[in-house]
Amino acid sequence: MSIKLQKLSSDTTIIKHYIKDLSFENLCDLNNQDFKEDEIKISDNIRVVFQNYSDHNFSVLFKYSCDCLFVKDKKRVFILEIDYFGLFKKNNMSDYSNDDLVKVGCIFIYPKLKSIVEYISMHDAPIKIMLTEPDFNSIKA
Repeated sequence: MSIKLQKLSSDTTIIKHYIKDLSFENLCDLNNQDFKEDEIKISDNIRVVFQNYSDHNFSVLFKYSCDCLFVKDKKRVFILEIDYFGLFKKNNMSDYSNDDLVKVGCIFIYPKLKSIVEYISMHDAPIKIMLTEPDFNSIKA
């Protein structure tokens, strides 16, 4: 994390955070849940929605989706979608860009989203999903 983002992290307070939307569907045959990782293809996507409010507050909605298919016949194994919301307060009113704010918001809420996704996949999906931290510098407002 850059020095500017470290300073912004200390100038930011998380007011509230919660799961805004969660959907998980295991479409796999219950009798056939033993398969190898090379038999499936996982495609996932991250999107971020940023909202700046007039009273020094801003929000970040971190959207993660995962689609898992059998390689052989392209049949869907499971679908997971989660929207995780965070509302933040800027304590020090330095001149930060919206891109800086969204990055710090994501840094705060990503570990919470990650633990939820990994818990669901470990307990309810036929395979485990282990998320790797995204490049927060590439996330834009």
